Amino acid sequence: MVIKDIECIKLSYVPKFRPIDGLATINARDVFLVKVVTDDGLYGLGESFALGSLNSLETLVEETLRPILLGEDPRDIARLWAKMYRSTFRYGRRGIVIAAISAIDIALWDLLGKICGQPVYKLAGGCRDRIPAYASGGYYLEGRGDDALAEEAQRYVDQGFSFMKMKVGGATPQIDLERVKLVKSVIGDRLRLGVDANAVWDFDTALRFGRKLEGMDIAFFEEPVSSDHLDDSVRLAQALDLPIAGYETELTRYGMKDFITRHAVDIVQVDAIWSGGISEALKVATLASAWNKPVIPHFSASAVSLAANLHFGAAIGNCELIELTQDENPLRDELLTEPIRAERGVVYLPSKPGLGIELDESTVSRFRVE
Repeated sequence: MVIKDIECIKLSYVPKFRPIDGLATINARDVFLVKVVTDDGLYGLGESFALGSLNSLETLVEETLRPILLGEDPRDIARLWAKMYRSTFRYGRRGIVIAAISAIDIALWDLLGKICGQPVYKLAGGCRDRIPAYASGGYYLEGRGDDALAEEAQRYVDQGFSFMKMKVGGATPQIDLERVKLVKSVIGDRLRLGVDANAVWDFDTALRFGRKLEGMDIAFFEEPVSSDHLDDSVRLAQALDLPIAGYETELTRYGMKDFITRHAVDIVQVDAIWSGGISEALKVATLASAWNKPVIPHFSASAVSLAANLHFGAAIGNCELIELTQDENPLRDELLTEPIRAERGVVYLPSKPGLGIELDESTVSRFRVE
């Protein structure tokens, strides 16, 4: 069995209300998928982080990664990961190169599961078929104000979630503090609350805001500063009596090593479609476990990404929670022939071999970018 082809699928959805976080306005939910096809006719499906880079990812896969993988045995996942990483070392290690490697790695795991007749999480050593999730939202939405934020928080209570996350960093700290107070007034003690600054603040701003949060029973403070400034995150974690979570914007075990070993984070967040695929996410989780840190898989893309991160989370012993975005996104909710089931704040893993998912071709056709 050898790799015969790697097919690229580009999808994009433009929401009615564009989500805004501290870092940027999300004009579209871009989704980049790959199919790794074998000479036996089997294929594995994977996804890359793709915000604003669909064509660049396609070029990278077709010009760089596809040629070095054709004719290879797809079951040699570790060797193929190393081959892709070393072949792109001079211009990779972060950004869309790692995103493209992530998609192919996930597809190889999906393919291996199909070959072995087992779900990916069981192949990777896991035994759980469900993971509690937190409702991730609280964006700044164009044309919508505080009433919409309060309604959103109440909806999570009504849906049975026990945890939610909201955005900060996209307004002044004082406005953000009032938004946090508003959400707390709605959810009370019924939901835990995390806040996410998307790495936009400097150390002093993050410290001042974090001290305001300390007396509000906030579950975690996510990406308060840029992942380019490791020392700032170390100082912040030491100064605040508040768990620091992050950094999905730092990639691979090499990027996350110092954040974990120097205690720049209390909670490790990693996303299989950003960080190098399921293979690399598992390595980051193992490193986190050696420093007794929990892992919360990050998720903000399509249903393929959700499936990959679920299998990753279910395969490790230090994951008790996963992110589940709640913004309007048919590429999350309608992309699969059998949508991933989520009820009362719990997400259930697909039980079929591999990732256990199949694309709904009508949805692919609706959102395909040629």
